[in-house]
Amino acid sequence: MAKIKVAFIKFGGMAIGGTEKVLQTIAAELPKDEFDVDYFYCDAAPYIGSDFVHPDTDSSRIEYCKSHGVNLIKFNVQYKDLRTQTHDWVNTDFWEHFNEEDYDVIQTGRSGHPEYPFIHINKTPIVDSIHLSGMAENKHNAIKTVLLSKEQKDKWIMSGGPADKAVIIPNPLSIPDVGDTNYREEFGWQDKFIFGLHQRRDNHIFSPIPLEAYDEIEDDNTAFLLLGGSDSYQKQAKDLGLKNFKYLPTTGKLELIHKFLNTLDVYAHGRSDGEQCSCAIIEAMSHGLPVISHTAPSMGQAEQIGNAGKVVDDYEQYSNVMIDMLYDKNYYNKCAQISEKRYNEFYKLESIIKKYADIYRGVAN
Repeated sequence: MAKIKVAFIKFGGMAIGGTEKVLQTIAAELPKDEFDVDYFYCDAAPYIGSDFVHPDTDSSRIEYCKSHGVNLIKFNVQYKDLRTQTHDWVNTDFWEHFNEEDYDVIQTGRSGHPEYPFIHINKTPIVDSIHLSGMAENKHNAIKTVLLSKEQKDKWIMSGGPADKAVIIPNPLSIPDVGDTNYREEFGWQDKFIFGLHQRRDNHIFSPIPLEAYDEIEDDNTAFLLLGGSDSYQKQAKDLGLKNFKYLPTTGKLELIHKFLNTLDVYAHGRSDGEQCSCAIIEAMSHGLPVISHTAPSMGQAEQIGNAGKVVDDYEQYSNVMIDMLYDKNYYNKCAQISEKRYNEFYKLESIIKKYADIYRGVAN
């Protein structure tokens, strides 16, 4: 029986941003005895019309995909033009590498707006994975639209998206077994209660709330550990005079990310624009960590966290929840148990990959 041929296409597709990690994971974890997977990507190119800097290609993500049987195909783009509605790629050789008729299905990961190059792919069925709350696109060959939260699905349908094409599937993530490895002994923090956050290096999503809240409760028994994130976090920690704050550089290596998470007692989430389905929160919940977050324009984080922590409005409320986690062991343990349960119920990799595989099978057949 012939394999189902799937093409993944992503600008900056070997970076360590959330959308990129999701597409890499789907491509890598599909069963290769049934699926033939090509992953088209370019290195991040400068944007026209925005000061946003896309994360760079990460060698560890290339190694992950290659080791899982993904055929990586690299193309070139000189610029991405955000002045155009379709975010056109300027001076690209993509079409020299790609022929849509070679594939049974094409998987996207995009903003939700009609977007290059998918506006020019008109024959092969497309599975759209929408990672921001853009407007609906009723493209005839977009046979399924994957949304990440109920809030996002409701907005998408209200903007004109057909309900019968919409399905909610959380982000899939590969979780390595790192045992008990952590940074506590290395930092001399064996007895401290540790809050922490990890994030891509992007000032557009920086939130001052987690460190403002931690500043209110810091003492000799607490610490805050940051992995990656905007430089603004380190500046904020210095300006606040935090004594028990440490920084770890951005990494795409899963083993180091989960060594970091193993170090924490509570995941102190923050993001200025909010989430649809946070990869960071999923990773934290895989360790059974209680999660604190705050309100924002997008509120997918509230759906994810449920009763595994709390979503608050400002840094003072955030600080109060930190105190509850620190001193109320019954509350802390209850949140930790719910966090682990929610991960096992909603975010297990195998069940999410099966949902994508079933969609591709339905299209191919």
